[in-house]
Amino acid sequence: MSIRKGSYSYRLPAEDVLNGIDLVHNTIIASTLLGSIITFIPISREEHELLEAVQARLVVHPLTAPVLGNDHNEFRCRENPVGVPKILDGDMLTQFLELTSMQQEAILSLPLGSSETIKASLKAHSPSAISVNLVVQLLERVHYALN
Repeated sequence: MSIRKGSYSYRLPAEDVLNGIDLVHNTIIASTLLGSIITFIPISREEHELLEAVQARLVVHPLTAPVLGNDHNEFRCRENPVGVPKILDGDMLTQFLELTSMQQEAILSLPLGSSETIKASLKAHSPSAISVNLVVQLLERVHYALN
C-alpha cells in the first residue's frame, strides 16, 4: 500500500461571493480502506457553532430525524474518545438545503433542548433566532467547495 500526495484544483461558480477564502488549498480529501471519501473543509468557530445548532435541530425535527428514531448523537459519536470534538454530519446538514423555505424556517425556530421539548413546541413556532439566509449561504459555500 502506498500513499501519494496529489493536487486538486478547480474554480468555484460562486467565486465572487467567496473572495478571500481559499478553500481549494485548505481542503483535505481522504479515503478509507472501504472506499469512503472524506473531505475536511476549514470553517471558523462561529460557522461551526452555527452548523452545530442547525444540526441539533435537524436531528429531532420529524422531517429530518433518523427514520427509525435512532439517537443521532449516539450513532455519530460512538467510540469517540472523551474530549474529542463532535464532527458535523454533512449528510444531515445537506437535508436542510432540500427543504422548502417554510420548512427551513420551522426547523430554525425550534428551541434547543430535549427532543420532548422540541416536539411539543412544533405546534407553536417562535420567531427564528437563526437566519435562514445565513445558514443557506454557509451550506452552499461548503457544497461548492465539495463539488
